[in-house]
Amino acid sequence: MGQGARWAIASVGVGLAGCWFAVASSGPAARAGDPPVDGDASSGPTKFAYVGTKTCRTCHLGEHKSWEATRMAKTFDALAPGGGRDMRVKVGLDPDKDYRGDGECLACHVTGFGHPGGYEVPEKGDRTAAREAKARESVGCEACHGPGSEYVKLFREIAESGRKYRPEELYAAGLNRPEASMCIGCHNERSTGFKAGIRFDYEKMKDQGRHEVFPLKQREGP
Repeated sequence: MGQGARWAIASVGVGLAGCWFAVASSGPAARAGDPPVDGDASSGPTKFAYVGTKTCRTCHLGEHKSWEATRMAKTFDALAPGGGRDMRVKVGLDPDKDYRGDGECLACHVTGFGHPGGYEVPEKGDRTAAREAKARESVGCEACHGPGSEYVKLFREIAESGRKYRPEELYAAGLNRPEASMCIGCHNERSTGFKAGIRFDYEKMKDQGRHEVFPLKQREGP
């Protein structure tokens, strides 16, 4: 989980089981492998590629361990048969269906679906693809912090050199600034929670459900 964890805000989101995470149900169902539609969390610039949560975990064990205890880390589980049963029933979804291959669901329940380096549904028996997919399940580091192909390199250089840095360097390399758009790409009128009468309030929820924040030693400026 990149050091950008200190700025990015992971709003409360829990998938089918917990209320707010999106399973878009308007329009025709997407097929596995289809790119996300406009408005999904995975839509947006593709200048940078996703590298997977394991890459972030290498240097950020504390953040990763804290993230594992959040609901964000369990959104993929809500797509398995029986996952989030009460919410599914409430909004008219089949409680026993396996949605882990549904492109519309994956757009908000995994990281980077439909984009370079992002989650791809692995072919049965392909262990390499399964490992890659595992590192991108649920709402991982890059779902909030942005695809890390370039800022991971920059973080490594900063760590190795011991130099000071400013956040603007990282933003230019693809790190996301903390803002509501990171959340409302999924927490919107297309989500199951919205359909169940639950509205997402960014200002109220932005400081809840995120991983632990650790102090920065080499950062300069706000």
